[in-house]
Amino acid sequence: MQSTESGVAPSTNGTRPRTMGFTEIKSWLRHRHPMLYLDRVLDYEPGTRLVAALAVSAQMDAIAGHFPERAIFPASHLSQAFAQAGIILFQLSTSRLAEDELTLVGTMNSRFLRIVVPGDNVVITVTADRVMDDTFFFSGRAVVENKAVAAFRANLVRRKVADMGEQWW
Repeated sequence: MQSTESGVAPSTNGTRPRTMGFTEIKSWLRHRHPMLYLDRVLDYEPGTRLVAALAVSAQMDAIAGHFPERAIFPASHLSQAFAQAGIILFQLSTSRLAEDELTLVGTMNSRFLRIVVPGDNVVITVTADRVMDDTFFFSGRAVVENKAVAAFRANLVRRKVADMGEQWW
């Protein structure tokens, strides 16, 4: 597959890329500042893949203490951005979450290959592997300047809030 200047390969269905801005992304996720990481969806094809962008800034809450003398974007936050891209693709591939539903990460395997630092523009590509009942299996990778920084494989489960038991807080 060829990639464009933005690093996004043309849609596999031959159409122009489908995009989402930050405001639309917020309509697909329950996350909010400081835990909302995706800045833009560069392309998606329901049931197949989603490509998202994350611009790492020195002003991010996650960077403030990690580490003051040499800032590094935490791998756990990169995992969260990957999960958020998966949550959007899950909904696009099935249906939107109902008001009384949440998605939870069932499992996640990750491999981190390079550090991510302020100024990096991370492109996250997630691919739908399969949907089984209320479980979504997906995989993907994160790149900076066409160099892989991480690879992931995970699943998400859709649950009703009431089925999660009594709230302790």
